[in-house]
Amino acid sequence: MLQEYLDQLLDVFSDGVCVTDARGTVLFLNAMHEKLTGVPHGSMIGHNIQEFVGRGVFDVILNPEILRTGKSITRVQTLANGRRLVLEGYPIFDDDGAAAFCVTLIRDESRLQELQGKVAFQKELLDVFSKLSNAPKQESRMPEIVQSATMARLHDKIRVLAQTDAPVLILGETGVGKDVLARRIHMESGRAERPFIKVDCGSISPQLIETELFGYVGGTFSGANKNGKVGLIEAASTGTVFLDEIGELPIAMQTRLLRFLQDGEVLRVGATTPRKLDVRVIAATNRDLEKAVAEGEFRSDLYYRLKIAVLHIPPLRERHDDILPMARFFLDFYCRKYGRVMEFSPEAEQALQNHDWPGNVRELKNMVQGLAVTCAERVIQPSHLPFVSRFSARAGESDNALPPISFDGRNYKEIMKDMEAVVLRAAMHKYGNIANVARELQVDRSTIFRKVKELEKRGVTFD
Repeated sequence: MLQEYLDQLLDVFSDGVCVTDARGTVLFLNAMHEKLTGVPHGSMIGHNIQEFVGRGVFDVILNPEILRTGKSITRVQTLANGRRLVLEGYPIFDDDGAAAFCVTLIRDESRLQELQGKVAFQKELLDVFSKLSNAPKQESRMPEIVQSATMARLHDKIRVLAQTDAPVLILGETGVGKDVLARRIHMESGRAERPFIKVDCGSISPQLIETELFGYVGGTFSGANKNGKVGLIEAASTGTVFLDEIGELPIAMQTRLLRFLQDGEVLRVGATTPRKLDVRVIAATNRDLEKAVAEGEFRSDLYYRLKIAVLHIPPLRERHDDILPMARFFLDFYCRKYGRVMEFSPEAEQALQNHDWPGNVRELKNMVQGLAVTCAERVIQPSHLPFVSRFSARAGESDNALPPISFDGRNYKEIMKDMEAVVLRAAMHKYGNIANVARELQVDRSTIFRKVKELEKRGVTFD
């Protein structure tokens, strides 16, 4: 039965197969052999393989040497049309130990190079995922609290969008939870088990953003990785890339991103051949993109490409029904984390409801975490709430009050660095990220980026 189906079995091989006897006569060829060499089976079966060398069809054959030495051999064969094939020949021995047949496997050299490229790409991805997994772990993901009718409708829309691969644009103020919704879309999609890569477009230095997003090939820059580097978009292959604060992306990078959205291809810096990728794009911003388009700061074609599916997250002050459920949940979460037992008094809950929450959900969450750590009382009163405390304190202070300054043994430069840290921390808390701070303070983004990094090295935090 196996003999009857032998031809069909060998035809499924992705390699070409050629079998000759001890005299070099061709006994069998599979379908891939004809496809790779371009030589019809009928002109080879029953003929000696040496004839095709004499006619210039092949420049290399393995049979004579294999049959003479009884050892396997690998050679590269160049056809008359210039195509290069990799030949691997193996002897088949009879009962007396003599080489009776020769089996040659044939592979396209370009196919081998393609496979090597895929292996190298997979290794790069593994390196990126290894670095991501070794990064400081974020605190456990907390479930979303959806109490208001507005957010319930938004989540109904998310469930529909998650089943598609269309780009999604999420709009909303700083701190409303745009990244949470992006992860929700990913987790409810068919890509849930695939990578989710978040890119903060506003915090990456303008000089680095191209290589961070698109990667580069080895030898592109002096001092760079000699093997090149995979970009974050490539790292999200088969999964989702979340481009947070996309409104801060430089125009040149907007052009490259548009090309990726249109063609599904990424071209690394220094490369000549693009790579086809399957990546879903979710973008988010707190900027008014229509205004940015009108002012020439954002490409209109990229905006309309992203505008296919838009989700607008309202600020916390417009969904009061979510404030107390969120506050109670965060307090319960952090009390369990820090081994505390605490609750809000009715007066404190009323103060929470009345606050306008300029920092939105992020402000609420960070405030509750701070209370769980610093408040000595079991019941949280209005006086414990930072915004109430600051308001009360300001009532007895002049408008020109400054934070306390230590002069002892310190020069002007050292004192001003402390003042700069106070200003930058306050600005980061109010505006959310480096790009927004740079725009509001009218300072170059690279300057703010450098100063923040310097302060972080001194132990200053910007959470």
